[in-house]
Amino acid sequence: MKGFGSAKKKLRTASYWVAQYLREDEDEPISVGKQVIEYVPGQDSERLILEHCHEIFRSSPEVWEVLVHRGRDSVPASGDQIMARLSRERFDGCEELTI
Repeated sequence: MKGFGSAKKKLRTASYWVAQYLREDEDEPISVGKQVIEYVPGQDSERLILEHCHEIFRSSPEVWEVLVHRGRDSVPASGDQIMARLSRERFDGCEELTI
């Protein structure tokens, strides 16, 4: 494109599986869904999905834990596919996320 107008950046997408768990049953998710994040080149899609998960915590007080993974199926084939585990409670190896 020639001229002074800025070229519109093309959006990219990244897909993640997001599973939500209750405190009483951390083995069986209450909800599992695929979340598609749109981002422009240069943005961090992983940061955007973590912000989405924090919104889940803010809007759903009954959700105790959120597990995020990338893969073909709603259940991760291995631990390598798990991108993040977010919990309202501290656990071994956890880091506090500041957004």
